[in-house]
Amino acid sequence: MNRRRFLAAAAAGAVGASAGCLSDLIDDATTFEASPIRVSEDAAGEAGYEYKGTEELVEEREFAGESVEVTNYITEYTRTIDFPLDALGDDPEAGVFALVSTPQVSVAGEEFNPVGEMSKAELVEYLQGQYEGLEVGDNVGGRAITKDEIDGLDAAVRFDTWEGTATLQGETEVDVYVDVARAEHGGDHVVVVAVYPDDENVPMESEQDRADTMTAGIQHGDDVDVDLKDSDE
Repeated sequence: MNRRRFLAAAAAGAVGASAGCLSDLIDDATTFEASPIRVSEDAAGEAGYEYKGTEELVEEREFAGESVEVTNYITEYTRTIDFPLDALGDDPEAGVFALVSTPQVSVAGEEFNPVGEMSKAELVEYLQGQYEGLEVGDNVGGRAITKDEIDGLDAAVRFDTWEGTATLQGETEVDVYVDVARAEHGGDHVVVVAVYPDDENVPMESEQDRADTMTAGIQHGDDVDVDLKDSDE
């Protein structure tokens, strides 16, 4: 699985096209930056995930004749999972947990970041369209983590889970579950994505518990320290 391509797809294009003339409204609001996001070291350690760094993704969009710069943050964690698939070698990184922080771009009460308007089904469809090795099927349920359970968000996180298939290491197709959630916090849209094998040797409940532990440890804000990585890594 090309994880960077998969995770970058979750940023979902940051700013959409506008309707009408907004030039007079956005002269003083042409730069929008999200706050960094990650998971606490304790929560990641408990869940068995390894921090792979955070990418700062800066995009420019044009609307109403104005150039708008939007800064997003994409944070990635992976987990090696021992399950019988010889083609992947020993302990493949088959578990992925990703966080996207993208700003709420609002002018005169109108939202211009498409993430804020997307349903979770539309987010999943977008992911599938951007990553050729991912095929998503049926929604098989959902669950929620209350805001009281999450240290770094003043919002509940509600996951929906889809069945699917993913191509790992460019050649081996495996069945997977895809968890997707979206929340709002601190003026940002926060997208949470977890991908893990759908395999009888990898209990779904156990992997969801790990994803929930990671979610409970989310840290999001201007004072959150992240290890920025090069976008080409």
